[in-house]
Amino acid sequence: MEDQHLCRRNHILLLKDSEINNEKKNCELCHGFLTEAPYYVCDSCEYYVHKSCEELPKQINKYPLHPRHPLSLTTRDARCNCCGQASEKRLVFSCVGCDFDLDVECFKMSNSITACPEGQHCIQHSSHPHLLLLVETTNAIHEDEDIDVRCFACQSKSSPSESLDGGVYYGCNRCKYFLHKQCIDQLPQEIQTSHHPNHNRLFLLMKRQRYCKCNTCGSTDESALYFECSQCDFRLCLECGVRRTRIIKHKDHPHLLCFVEKINNAVEQCNVYDTCLKQSIMCNTKEFHKTNSFKFLCLDCDFKLHLLCGPLPSIIKHDSHMHSLDLVDSFIEDNSGEYCCDVCEDERNPRIRVYCCQKCKYIAHVHCVISEVINVLKGDLRDVKLKVLGEDLWEFPKEIDHAVSPLTLRDLIHKLTDRELGWLKYRFNWDEENEGEEVSKTTTEDDNIDEVLKFSNLTEADFMSFILEEFESTFWKRKLRIKYSDLALTLVDIKGYSIPLHLASAMNNLLHKYGDISTKYECSQQLKSMGFFFVCKVMKEMHTTLVIDITKHLLQQWHHYLYFVKYWAGFQVDFLKSSLRKITRDFYYQQLSKVVDKEFPMKIEKKKAELQKKMAEMIAGYDVGLVKCKNLRESSTTEEHLKEGLERAMNVKWKVASQVGRSSLLHLQ
Repeated sequence: MEDQHLCRRNHILLLKDSEINNEKKNCELCHGFLTEAPYYVCDSCEYYVHKSCEELPKQINKYPLHPRHPLSLTTRDARCNCCGQASEKRLVFSCVGCDFDLDVECFKMSNSITACPEGQHCIQHSSHPHLLLLVETTNAIHEDEDIDVRCFACQSKSSPSESLDGGVYYGCNRCKYFLHKQCIDQLPQEIQTSHHPNHNRLFLLMKRQRYCKCNTCGSTDESALYFECSQCDFRLCLECGVRRTRIIKHKDHPHLLCFVEKINNAVEQCNVYDTCLKQSIMCNTKEFHKTNSFKFLCLDCDFKLHLLCGPLPSIIKHDSHMHSLDLVDSFIEDNSGEYCCDVCEDERNPRIRVYCCQKCKYIAHVHCVISEVINVLKGDLRDVKLKVLGEDLWEFPKEIDHAVSPLTLRDLIHKLTDRELGWLKYRFNWDEENEGEEVSKTTTEDDNIDEVLKFSNLTEADFMSFILEEFESTFWKRKLRIKYSDLALTLVDIKGYSIPLHLASAMNNLLHKYGDISTKYECSQQLKSMGFFFVCKVMKEMHTTLVIDITKHLLQQWHHYLYFVKYWAGFQVDFLKSSLRKITRDFYYQQLSKVVDKEFPMKIEKKKAELQKKMAEMIAGYDVGLVKCKNLRESSTTEEHLKEGLERAMNVKWKVASQVGRSSLLHLQ
């Protein structure tokens, strides 16, 4: 019964070897004419089909060029992804979801065990389902001038004279598919890579689409080949697949990262949490743009780091200096306010990491020693110490062990009791649905001038009294937003508390120096964890923000967090409040110092000129209005229709609107 073939009505088809009559019949599968026997027929249904079409499998599982999904036999106009030709019979094996089509002839070639022609040499290659015949460009291939003999791997048309065996190809003439023998020898047909730990192997395949994006470097190179996972959409370009880009561990991210270079020059969002490089002023610096084409990428999620934020070699040796250079997050050798690189002698931004020899006070931009940095990152990293941004913030004997949790900060909030959730909502708000980037509050130059002038009229005592009262009043009147990006933070378990991974070092430092500061009130571990999140966030931002970059808005945020953990969670944060008072006092003097800055009067003059210009434009507008008033008043005494309209306006201005339009309303009724 299994070998029987049925028509649509499940009638048994009869195989006929006799010649078909003169009447033209179409094959029910490929819609081509039945011109000769054998064929299948159901006379009662007048159902005819080619024997070769009927005996095709209805489904193919794990076809070499498309192993992820089964291919189903269907009828449609399509171009074969194997040979690149339009199917003549309109009968193809398709995966509609992937837009992959395979014509019947290519299937038959790959499905049959075809022996090589006598005296020839053939191979089976993972990138192509048909046997590839060994040929030389000096003979058989060039007999057909229309064949474009181009290697699908390297995309070159090299001749024997250009390389030792560059003119020797393996090829499939039907599909116009060729590979250099040299490229085949150099390219593995499958690889195992730690880029993609979820599945075991990646296979060398021919591209199904013109543009296939590499999951490592993001490129869509011209090569027709790439390495692909047979179980998911993960793929690598030839360069990334062959060179096996080095895998790097980042202490603030649970997955492995890979280093890639020269992928693009677009300014992309960096996922290092709350670093100075997220400030817009940093994205306009020379240091940033000189290194922006280098990235650290996570292949398991969308986590990415700028080179200047990521794990860099802690020590390098460079030809520009006799001693080794140490990586530091910031190096300020004096209070001059003018800092430069000793390699290029150009100005440098003290907020950005540099390599330096502290003994000689020798400082180098990262981009000025980038050749050595890249050599280290692309080499053997087993004995290399890499340092992430902010690693030097805390110094204590030993870190407390922590385990990565599957929870996020969002999950932690959902675990709060109803009462505690109400407390949190009373002083904070958040949007769990909005995935857009939060826009941070910025201070314009005009706002800054007004603020500086306002503060300059206050003594230190008056300022401290005024600003602290304002912050506390704002805390009770206005909610602070928990950013959407905060809600997605991965948590780790430290001493029973759930803390975002990037704040683990701050939590370790806190427990080491002050112990558990949350024991005053009885509340859930979840609320205490939220309190530790706020405290550690303030601590880390205090350690990574230069005094010159502190704004009133940032101070207000820090005070807001500490007010909450004190009043609602009972945290003992006097040590942090004391530090914050000193920082707030220094902020006052930073603002006051701007008054004596030689550029500050120029800013005031500029603002004054802008206001005068704006005022002059407003006065000119009012003058035009006065002229219009005069012209209208004079014309109303001479123009009859204008006079009537103005009199009507005087008569109806104390009536309700329905009285004016009463006749119309009565008409509608």
